[in-house]
Amino acid sequence: MKSQLAIMVCAIAVSLTGCGDKPAATSEPAAVTKSGEAVTITKAKFEAVENGMTYEKVVQVVGGPGELMSEAGKKGDAMHTVVYSYKGEGSAGANAIFTFQGGKLAAKAQAGLQ
Repeated sequence: MKSQLAIMVCAIAVSLTGCGDKPAATSEPAAVTKSGEAVTITKAKFEAVENGMTYEKVVQVVGGPGELMSEAGKKGDAMHTVVYSYKGEGSAGANAIFTFQGGKLAAKAQAGLQ
């Protein structure tokens, strides 16, 4: 529980301040749909996302990939942690952050979604 809280606080801090290094380019998709439209998230879609989901399931619920914000650890390890963000629909600066650990959603946070 404490580690999930720490991960969520870190993810929110990075998203709000814009500080921190973005990871090197990976094979992860950009935050656009196949048709080239930007992916955004609503509050209803955010609430439909549940802890324990895989990234692939979250992408299905939201309607497209998020932007890879940070990655720590080695892929496949239990402590491999990946953070994705989505621009939100709602107030200016609305966004959502999803933190995955060991391939499963461990924490989520949002600001300003409608």
